[in-house]
Amino acid sequence: MNSLQAGQLNRRITLESLVQTKDSEGGMVDSWSAVATVWAKVDNLSGNDRRATSHGGQVAEARTEFTIRHRSGLNAKMRVNYGGKKYNIRHLNDFAEEHRFVVLTCDTGVNDGR
Repeated sequence: MNSLQAGQLNRRITLESLVQTKDSEGGMVDSWSAVATVWAKVDNLSGNDRRATSHGGQVAEARTEFTIRHRSGLNAKMRVNYGGKKYNIRHLNDFAEEHRFVVLTCDTGVNDGR
């Protein structure tokens, strides 16, 4: 990770966080709010199909790593929006605990932020 060059952070991603707001009737509504738009290195790792339920159906999954400059406040309840696709953050790795870069291991699929 120490050999990462600034020019490799060449894709724009948006980090999003789940927020709850009141609707017109006083109920709570979940929505996603942009926290930051940052430069990232994108590594597409794998993709496959898995069963959606025990009764059948297929869901496509993709696993992707986004490497960004270190920033505080990141957590696995957030998600990445990249190219219109939403990615669930499954793991955050502050490589060698140097606070220079963070690797976000993500996958596609449903993420309700909980």
